[in-house]
Amino acid sequence: MLSRSKFNRFTRNEYLREIIIIIIVIIIIHICNTYYEYTGNQYILIDNDHLNEFCPLYPSTLQGSKEEIIMLEKVEWSDNPNVQIGGIYSPNDCKSRQELAIIIPFRNREYHLKLLLKYLHPFLQRQKRSYQIFVVEQIGNVTFNKGIIMNVAFQQALNIRSTFNCFIFHDVDLVPENDYNVYECDQKAPRHLSPAVDELRYVLMYNHLVGGVLALSEEQFISVNGWSNLYWGWGAEDDDMAQRIRNSSYRLSRPPNHIGRYKMIRHEKRERAVNRHQLLQGWTRYLHDGIKQLNQVDYTIENIHKEKLFTHILVNITRLSSHKLEYLLQ
Repeated sequence: MLSRSKFNRFTRNEYLREIIIIIIVIIIIHICNTYYEYTGNQYILIDNDHLNEFCPLYPSTLQGSKEEIIMLEKVEWSDNPNVQIGGIYSPNDCKSRQELAIIIPFRNREYHLKLLLKYLHPFLQRQKRSYQIFVVEQIGNVTFNKGIIMNVAFQQALNIRSTFNCFIFHDVDLVPENDYNVYECDQKAPRHLSPAVDELRYVLMYNHLVGGVLALSEEQFISVNGWSNLYWGWGAEDDDMAQRIRNSSYRLSRPPNHIGRYKMIRHEKRERAVNRHQLLQGWTRYLHDGIKQLNQVDYTIENIHKEKLFTHILVNITRLSSHKLEYLLQ
């Protein structure tokens, strides 16, 4: 117990005021973090099935954030003997909970892709996920259209394996840090897996952010009508998706910030979408611009090839590819 003499010495401590201020600041930060995670609908997934035939949601092979991610100057293609050609993996000691299609939109970032796959394959294997990685690349010199090629990849993934039931759209420049951030679709709503990025001080910038890594079931993706086909250039296609999710009566979920942590591989920003503000203002067109309208987009699949660590989908589009949908901008 604290004796009177000890208490008196403590109260006369010249640093008492500073100690009290520090304690108060820590409490305030904790309360703020708790509030922000509540308003951001951030929570840890819970295994409600308890079926022994399936892999556990949090298997004993997880390491948390122990693995250090090193941004090497040069990266070679990693060797992962457990991965089948095409970037395919399934655990052999339990039945995987979901079948994941990991879709990575890509263009001219080979270093980023090498570094991401170096960490992503072991990350998913420790989670005992059944998955296939698809790298969808837009070829040619036309301005990048992330939405079109991700819609194409979704469609082609289902053509390759109709049993995929979770689709994770993964930016090539984000490397996950904590394997307790399970790559799994939340059946209640789309799940934004990357709320805390080091370049953004590991905080969720705003509650409707969906950029980075986003997981949707097939039903959810069809319900929001996929991605917009009309954003040419960088920016705002993710905010457009956030509006689609809200208008489809889903409340986006996320892991807590201390789990959903990512390192960003630095790069030069692409050309910004010149019409992004106009498009965002008219986001209600989403029922007429998305995966269901992909048959109105002019594109060519040049090749689908199984590489050692991923399935490579090459898509050729021109600036006129979306002209049949541009009446929606009027």
